[in-house]
Amino acid sequence: MDLFIDILTTCIKDARYFAYKDKIYEQQKGMPMGSPISPIIADIIMEKLLDETMNKLAIKPRFLTKYVDDIFCIVKKEEVENTLKTLNMYNKQLRFTMESELNNQLPYLDSLVQREGKKLLLDWYQKPTASGRLINYHSKHPRRIKINTATNFIQRVLKISDRKFHAKNKIKIIKILKMNDFPSNIVNELIKRAEGNRAYQNTKLVEKTYKRSTYIPGFSERFSSSNMYNSEKYQLAFRSSNTNNNFFSRTKTKIPHEDKSNVVYKIKCNGDGSNVCQKAYVGTTKSKLKTRISSHKSDQKTKTKPIEQKTALAAHCQQEGHTPNFKDVDILAQENNYKRRYMLEMLHIINVPPNKRMNYKTDTEHCAQIYRNVIEKHKKN
Repeated sequence: MDLFIDILTTCIKDARYFAYKDKIYEQQKGMPMGSPISPIIADIIMEKLLDETMNKLAIKPRFLTKYVDDIFCIVKKEEVENTLKTLNMYNKQLRFTMESELNNQLPYLDSLVQREGKKLLLDWYQKPTASGRLINYHSKHPRRIKINTATNFIQRVLKISDRKFHAKNKIKIIKILKMNDFPSNIVNELIKRAEGNRAYQNTKLVEKTYKRSTYIPGFSERFSSSNMYNSEKYQLAFRSSNTNNNFFSRTKTKIPHEDKSNVVYKIKCNGDGSNVCQKAYVGTTKSKLKTRISSHKSDQKTKTKPIEQKTALAAHCQQEGHTPNFKDVDILAQENNYKRRYMLEMLHIINVPPNKRMNYKTDTEHCAQIYRNVIEKHKKN
């Protein structure tokens, strides 16, 4: 148990550091945002908090439920203030606020809890600041994704709300989907399908391997319906190239060029001093770029190592008496996934003209001919 606590503490402390304007800061309070362990720890703390505080109450709540740090609680009117005070006594750094019912209504998450006599009814709830924006029907995404987004939205609204509120909620659904440019006939069909719950009837679940690909309007639809891959084994998952990174500035401190990892890089040759060499070497590394460059330097200096066991860069420099340009190494791509990074390396090697390429032929032997043809066609254009 002590070892587990030590490991957990190390994981938490390691994620509390962040850089801003070339300075390193440490978060002093709370769990770090974005850390996978933060929601788990928060949930454990909330469970412990509720167990201990509720046991201190003389009159316990009639009903209590929570989602992360949002609590829905039914207590006697005279016990409301005491319950809030008891919750806030658990830790001085944790402070709860309270929202009481108004006109027998109380919003909780995406629902509006309404009290009718002894019954509680749920209605779909939107905050006043909600924009109603969904994926636009004319956006650069596969049609299947747009339809699934609308379908999930409709089903969520209808499942949250009691049947008593379906009529008015359908009006809201139609308004929101039309605002996102969904055609009326598609909206009506999706609502009809959701009400009949036909979307999941007679559906046989089949395990498939998902393969990710960038969505290209027109081409992606034809490719997904073609016989160029085993559709029974694989499922294509298209992603848009229009991401938030393309529209918002990056506020994080930039990683120095030599400290970047998971990269495809290119090293040019300086020649022998009197003659400039036009050749270049393309490689990839999971470690930091400076670590890989140090490895290249060691490989070049080692005289006892057979030349056939050296990299193409070291072999070229030893045979020709040339010197690599380690001071100006280009980063061609950055990719965390090994297989995709390996593929990018091969494509960048092929993109270098044969008469200017240092790499061995074995570096590209696993690259399909279709990619070679596309690159060659691109060069001609």
